[in-house]
Amino acid sequence: MHLDEPFPLEAIPSRVRHALLGEFKGRCPSVREVDQIPDKHWLRAPGIGPTALQAIRSITNAGSQQDGSHIGAPHLSDAELLRRLEQLQEDLRWLQDQLMAQMPADLKRRPHRRRRKPAAHDEADHPNHQFGWVEAPHYRRDLGHGA
Repeated sequence: MHLDEPFPLEAIPSRVRHALLGEFKGRCPSVREVDQIPDKHWLRAPGIGPTALQAIRSITNAGSQQDGSHIGAPHLSDAELLRRLEQLQEDLRWLQDQLMAQMPADLKRRPHRRRRKPAAHDEADHPNHQFGWVEAPHYRRDLGHGA
C-alpha cells in the first residue's frame, strides 16, 4: 500500500471508520492524509482512543515504510525547517570558532592553505612551494567569520 492510495476503511472498526470519515467530512482520505494528522488530534476525536489510534497507525506506518521518500521524515512546516536550518548554521559557526581558537597562530593566518603529504609530489613539481604547503584557491573563504 502506498501513501497516495485511499485509506482502507474496511480494515478498521466501524466506530473508528465513522470518526475518520467525520474528520474528512464524509470523503475517503488517502493514507498520507490520515498519516499527517497528529496523534493528539486523533485522540481528541470522538470514537478514537489509544487502541483505535494504534489500528490507524499500523496502516499509515505500513504505507510510510513502502514509500521511501517518507521514511523517518518529520512533518515540519517551512518555517520550522527554516528555524532548524538557522540553528544548525549557528551551531556550525560556533564549532568553527571553537576550532579556530584551538588552531596554531600560523594556520589561522592561512585558512585557505592545506598541508600536503611530502611523498605525494616532488619538490621539482612546485619549486615555489617550500615546506609542503599548497594553496587551494577554492578554499579562500575565511571559515571563522560565518557564511
